[in-house]
Formats: sequence, structure tokens, C-alpha cells
Amino acid sequence: MISIQEVSSAKGKLTTVEDANLHLRNNPNGCTVHEALAPIVFIGQLFSLMPINGYFRKPVSKLKFTLKSLRFVYSCLTTLIMSAIISMFLAYRIHRGTIGLGATATFIYYAVTIMAMIEFIILAHNWPSIMQRWTGDEQLFLFYPYETGKCLPLDSLVKRVAFTMFFFAFVEDTINFISAYQLNVVHMKYCPHASDFWRNFFRREHPYIVRFIPYHPVLGVAIEATMRVAKFTWHYMDVFIICVSLALQRRFEQYNDRIRSFNGNQQPQEVWRALRLNFLRLSELVTYLDTKLSRIILLSCANDMFFISVQLYNIFDPKQTVVTTFYYWYSLLFLISRCFTMLYVSSSIYETSLKPLELLRDFATSSWNLDLQRLLDHVSLKSIAFSGKRFFFITRPLILAMAGTIITYELVLLDQVAKDQDTTKDCDF
Repeated sequence: MISIQEVSSAKGKLTTVEDANLHLRNNPNGCTVHEALAPIVFIGQLFSLMPINGYFRKPVSKLKFTLKSLRFVYSCLTTLIMSAIISMFLAYRIHRGTIGLGATATFIYYAVTIMAMIEFIILAHNWPSIMQRWTGDEQLFLFYPYETGKCLPLDSLVKRVAFTMFFFAFVEDTINFISAYQLNVVHMKYCPHASDFWRNFFRREHPYIVRFIPYHPVLGVAIEATMRVAKFTWHYMDVFIICVSLALQRRFEQYNDRIRSFNGNQQPQEVWRALRLNFLRLSELVTYLDTKLSRIILLSCANDMFFISVQLYNIFDPKQTVVTTFYYWYSLLFLISRCFTMLYVSSSIYETSLKPLELLRDFATSSWNLDLQRLLDHVSLKSIAFSGKRFFFITRPLILAMAGTIITYELVLLDQVAKDQDTTKDCDF
């Protein structure tokens, strides 16, 4: 029970500790995940993802998913265009009868992009109910006795991490375009009949589209814009998982900080009962979110593993320009960094969920009771982590396992797969 102790304020006004604690209980000391993820949802919508309304409005009840909205039409239109592009690409390759590693990588890239777009439409449909559940479960962590600590506010942390990733993704896309531009310059030197630079550029980059649709500058701009949207979707999967994981990790850290604040001192059984129920709430929230995000996580991990292997294979192939060589190295390093960050941050959910096991060792056995024992059993026996449709759980050992798999796959590629033919001097069109 809190004693009534008077404390002098800066204005000479007397305030009791009980009143101070009441003030802390009535005023949140942090933002909700709904507020923290709103800018990430907004950036996604610029590239046709997450077609929902009301994500910047504070009450979660304002979130709406509406079929009759420009956001939803934009998402569906982009998905349909990408579906048409992959169909033309597949028909073009079947007609030519050649499907090498480069063509396979392109096909998988388009397929992953389309599946990701569909998954984010499904996620947007479920997002209002997800946010209502999540906001309800995390409410108690926004008030006393849980503290946000001296760490960076959740919304600032999410924005800094996400926008840093988006910046490096923008740099990669820019270097890729400059590389394609310079390769087209080299190509036109070897092929005098190619007089229109941008027509030639489009034919080299997207020959499967030109085979079905005659080139027009408007078509070129539209397809390139769609390709930028597709490339962003490729990056957005990892960034979205990172941001969600950061929010969950922060709540587990707050939970651990509260146990740490006891300093091993005996606590009433009611405190441990509340702590046990709070931990159950967090663990059930992770399980619930895993059911909604596991397909995206599986898709993201498979995509990262495959393209890290492909880019590792590509860097050993001599390039026609310095910018192209630089692009492949930059793309590889960025892809590895993005994948590692996603796995490391996601695995932190599991690591922080195990932290109470270490903290509870500081308490004497005389302090133990039934609720504390049940809390300990729950922490030690249940795996609280994101998964890829339960095929695997994202933990720290998984990072090493994926690295070993990539190296093994890379050795097979270098030994068994033939290099793609250089098309820089190909003047067939």
C-alpha cells in the first residue's frame, strides 16, 4: 500500500506520491503501435500496398478497409499489370526455348512480387481487427508501472529504421537504372541500326513486352513506373516485418524492465499474478500476429535466400561497365544487410521473451509462489517467436542455418550452372 508522503513541487504546491502515481496511471508514457506504424503504412500506399483508410487517425476504430476506394483499385491495378507482365515474360521465354539462371531469377522475382502484393491486400483486409486486438493488448504497457525507459520512443525508432532502409533501397534502384543506361550506351555503339535511344533501352530491358505490345513512350514510362513499384514491394516485405518486430520487442523489454526494477526483492503474490497474466497476453499476441504474418515471413525468407545466392553468383561474372559491377556488389551487400537485420530484429522477440528466466534467478526461493512458478513454466516451455507457417521459427540459430544453406547452394550454382550469355553486343533487333 502506498503511503501518503508529501513532496514539494517547483511551484511550491504540495503533491502526494499517491497523486503522482495516479497521474502516471492516467497519462500514457508512449505511443501505440497503431501510431508508430502509420508512416510505414502511408509509404506502402504510395506504392500500391496496404489499401486501408484511417491509419493516421488516433482511434483504432477509424481504420477501414473498403473495396470501393482508390487505394484498393490502385493495388488491384498494379497486381493485374504485374500478372500480365509475368505472363508475357513466360510466353516469350517458352517461344525462345531458353530459360537460364537469369530468366529463372526474373520469373521468381515477378512471382514473389505478385504474391507479396496479394498478401498485403489480404493483410490490409485484416488490419483493422489486428490493430484493435494489438492496441487492446498493449494498453497496460503505456501506463505506470510500466515505463518506456530512456530508449528512443517507439515511433521514432520505427521511422528511423524504416526510412534508412528505404533510402538504401532508393540508392540501389538508382544505381540499377544508371547501370542499365550505360549498358544501353555501349550496346548502341555496337549496333548502328539502333537510333532511338529510349526505344532501344526499353527493348533491351523488356523484350518480352515489346513482342506483344508495340513500343510507345507512354508505355515505356508506365512500365518503368510499375517496375519501381514492384521493386519497392520486394524491399517492403522485410522492412514491414522489421517494424512489427521492433514494436513487439519493445513491449517485452518493458516487461523485463519492470521485473528488473524489483532488484530481487520479495513482491506480493498479486504482483506476480498480474505479471503472469501480462506475459500471457504478450505471448498470445505474438501467436496471433504470427498467424496473420507467417505467409509474408515465409515469402520474405525464401526470397532473400534465393536472391542472395543469385547475386553472389553474378558478382563473379565480368561486367561491361564499372557502374554495373558496383551495382551488383552494392545490391548484394544491401540484400545481405536487409535480410540479416530482418532476421536479427525478428529473433529478438524470442530472445527478450526468454529474459525473465535470467531475471527471476535474482529472487530468493522464499519469495516464490504458485503464480511465479507458473510464469517461469510458461516462459521456459513455450516458443514465443515469429515463424514461416510453422516450418521454422525465427531465432538466432536460424541466421547461421540460412547462411550455411546459401553457401552450399552457391557452390552448386558455381559448379553446375552455366553463365548467361552477354547481350550487350547482341544486335538481333
